[in-house]
Amino acid sequence: MAPSLLPWRQPRWFSTLFMTDLWERFSFFGMMAILFLYATSPGGLAMPPGSAGALVGLYISLTFVASVPGGWLGDRVFGPQRAVLTGAVLIACGHLTLVIPVEPTFYLGIALIAAGTGLLKPNLSALLGAFYPPGQAAEREAAFSVFFVSIQLGALLAPLVTGFVGESVDWHLGFGTAAVGMGVGIAVFARGRKHLGEIGRTPSHPADPATLRRLRLWGSVVSAVVAAGLIAAALNGVLRVELLVAVVGLLVLVAPLPCSRVISKGASAEERVRLRAYAWVFFTTIVLFLLVSQSNSVLNHFAAVSTDRQVGSFLIPASWFNSLHPLFVLLVAPVLARVWSGPAGRLTVPVKLAAGLVIAAVSFLLMVFAVQSPAASPLWLVAVYLTLSTGELIIGTVGLGVTAQVAPPGATSQLMGLWWLAGAVGAVIGGQLARLAMPGAGPGAGGEQGPATAEPLYFLALTILPLLVAAVLVLARARIAARLRPGPKNPSFQLTTDGGPQ
Repeated sequence: MAPSLLPWRQPRWFSTLFMTDLWERFSFFGMMAILFLYATSPGGLAMPPGSAGALVGLYISLTFVASVPGGWLGDRVFGPQRAVLTGAVLIACGHLTLVIPVEPTFYLGIALIAAGTGLLKPNLSALLGAFYPPGQAAEREAAFSVFFVSIQLGALLAPLVTGFVGESVDWHLGFGTAAVGMGVGIAVFARGRKHLGEIGRTPSHPADPATLRRLRLWGSVVSAVVAAGLIAAALNGVLRVELLVAVVGLLVLVAPLPCSRVISKGASAEERVRLRAYAWVFFTTIVLFLLVSQSNSVLNHFAAVSTDRQVGSFLIPASWFNSLHPLFVLLVAPVLARVWSGPAGRLTVPVKLAAGLVIAAVSFLLMVFAVQSPAASPLWLVAVYLTLSTGELIIGTVGLGVTAQVAPPGATSQLMGLWWLAGAVGAVIGGQLARLAMPGAGPGAGGEQGPATAEPLYFLALTILPLLVAAVLVLARARIAARLRPGPKNPSFQLTTDGGPQ
């Protein structure tokens, strides 16, 4: 039976995880709503839009990259419960650091937020999946659909609050409101932690003392090398966003291979087959986040400089359009939870992923027409966010559900971290594409004038890419589904004769 669609009618453990995630997402999306606008503002970092877009991609990718070691620490060192609490505290400290109006503290703040998010996100998802035993694939997917509501509630409220405070009052006070949200999340989790019981209290596969010693040693060495490199670059005047993007981007692009090898090292032959098939889920997630990352840069810029935002005497803050995305996910999520619990749940995973990509592609096809208007109607962005949100919800819920199902024993948080790493790869690529789409500075950003928005050809390319990947998924659907099928000893992902999950 599918879980209730109302979060407050869930067990107390679910409500605790739900509310913790809601307030963490409030802080995260509150930051995202004003990051690009702050970076391009003369009162902020005064960057050209292209560089600001690259900065947004860097920030998103850092939060996703951090999920890989964060998942390992949850599985092997802290246990998911302690990892979530530690991550939440780091996030709150990061947002408080952003309140200080000094540029160096800005970069320290986003580093703390990225580290905290990397600890919190994969372990929170792993905790949720752990409450659904093997054989409850449909219930797990439906639960993740309901859980997505927490993300979208936080994302819906955050731009309205932080966006108004940041754009109308002070940018740093806007960051401060995100810190308050994470503080509430910490209080909720600390108070409700007792309802989680023993699930996730200790590491599922504790690391031996020798491994922990090596971890401390290499962690110290890497931290020292990175710190020395940053200090040297700063002293020589070459510490720029472009350099950081290049270094982190290279790390992100090469990280999936060694991370996947670590996860598959102790897996059985049968589990490795499923992990190889999981690569299709990973690649689809890359494409998804490449598209979604445009909303934090290119679409945000389009709202600011090319959209008619005047309603009478009131100018709608550009950041408020970021609330459209979670609003539509909230409207679609209950419907999708019912759909996955019904006959459509028998569709194969590749077909579900392909459907999400096709719907997401429609959003950028709409942008092809929207950018050709000098003062576009806000309705264009409404339609764009509706289709993009629906595509993300489909791919996100299916991707998280499959990740929880195919993870080898003791590696659930690590595989969740790998799923978020796919998001990092997509964000890095998306950030670089945004930089190409907006090479100059738009009105009010300072510097040379450039194109106000990306060209129609750019959005046409973003339309074609997901359609091509969707076509490959459909053509290879039988082979992918067969390789995801478990053996008799692992019924966690049961497939029907047509390949669909029961």
